[in-house]
Amino acid sequence: MRGRRAKWAVLAGLGAVAGAPAVWARARSAHRVRTVADVPGTEYALVLGAGVRWDGTPSRILRGRLDVAHALLRAGKVRRIIVSGSPESRGHSEPEVMREFLVSRGVPPDAVLLDESGVDTWQSCRRAAQDFGLAELTVVTTRFHLRRAIALCRRVGIDAHGVGHDAAADGLRRVSARGARREFLATTKAFWWRR
Repeated sequence: MRGRRAKWAVLAGLGAVAGAPAVWARARSAHRVRTVADVPGTEYALVLGAGVRWDGTPSRILRGRLDVAHALLRAGKVRRIIVSGSPESRGHSEPEVMREFLVSRGVPPDAVLLDESGVDTWQSCRRAAQDFGLAELTVVTTRFHLRRAIALCRRVGIDAHGVGHDAAADGLRRVSARGARREFLATTKAFWWRR
């Protein structure tokens, strides 16, 4: 009897450890996941990188994020866009590729700021707070990634709301499903690894 109780206690403890990160991300992003239509206006959008193709164009998932940022700008919800990513993605600067894409869609070049230290979500959020000095922003990423991104921006002191690109609805169901699975591990790391 005592052994069975101990076993259930261990299982309950493991369940709490595994579930705590998801609860944290959901609590920190509660009422902050928005749409282009209802997100509060801010000066800046922060677009998180998602890969560049060999030919130097944004991946489909990254194009979706950039389209959301462009829609925010057109709707008057933001006035400037920070594009954050790796300085080396398949031989290209991800932020440079992101800026070129936005400028080709009519965004003024001086409205797009580059962050080439955004090698992961944490670095992008931290740089937005520490180097750009932002106290609020709208974070733009894919829906499956949005809650963690908002939570991490808030961890560094930014009052963040977020708007996500719906990759599944955009024909990227496999990418979306794979991203959602990866997000479990990424959220666990973000919760337990406090930098």
